[in-house]
Amino acid sequence: MQDDIGPDDIARALILFHVFYDGLEQVLLPRLENSSHASLYRPRRALLAGDLARLGHLPPAAMSVDLPGTEAGLLGVIYAVEGSALGGQVLARHLMARLGGEFAAKLTYFTDLAAGCGAHWQGVLSALRQVLVDEDSLDEVSAGASLVFSSLIHLADRERPDGLG
Repeated sequence: MQDDIGPDDIARALILFHVFYDGLEQVLLPRLENSSHASLYRPRRALLAGDLARLGHLPPAAMSVDLPGTEAGLLGVIYAVEGSALGGQVLARHLMARLGGEFAAKLTYFTDLAAGCGAHWQGVLSALRQVLVDEDSLDEVSAGASLVFSSLIHLADRERPDGLG
């Protein structure tokens, strides 16, 4: 959200997102195939790969992601990821204001996930209400969400340009 954000900053962020989501989707999508939560996750790696290509970057290799073993844990992953699409709308407006419409139009990762976000988010919340029936399920959902945040923090720390990660 800095005022001096530039295209290179955006590319670095999209690269990190792609590393995470590529690894996540390699294991998550097969797990969701026969799940009642399959429609709650919207794939991201193709959007990120397209944005990176438009910015002149090759998609990097995926990171390894170990998913939670329970449906409640998977729902926690979905909760964290789909919740980030809400924040992505704020980022998209900021990028539009700072970098202009021509540049922002290249970033389908933000715009495509914003479409229908409100209704989709309500579906995620509805699924959470059905799953969060006891303390164990709350712990499992929390662990799944924490996995997303800790993985992204680990990646960001590892790739910091100042070498302090």
